[in-house]
Amino acid sequence: MTTKRTAASSIPGAKWVRPWWQLVEITFSVPVVIGYRTFRMVAGGWPPDARERREMTRMVSEKAEAFGKAAVAAVVNPPKDTATALGNVLAPVHKTVSSNRRRLIRS
Repeated sequence: MTTKRTAASSIPGAKWVRPWWQLVEITFSVPVVIGYRTFRMVAGGWPPDARERREMTRMVSEKAEAFGKAAVAAVVNPPKDTATALGNVLAPVHKTVSSNRRRLIRS
């Protein structure tokens, strides 16, 4: 008796795993990043030192870059299925938020 192996793409709903996982990780990471950054701003006092000014500048520029990449992903070569399209749009935001969480927890 042989067992038939099915491809992951043939399992109903398998394409939605990536976008859902990205949304879960974004939902977890955003409050952590906001908390760390808010604490550092409050604890640093006024005027902010050079390190905090770099972090504040980074906050703005990385958001513009991530959402710009997400907009491009939504417009350029849109996939035929919604799950892949959502995964492609979420990818730049997910990458930025997750890397910020890891970086801020280490510092």
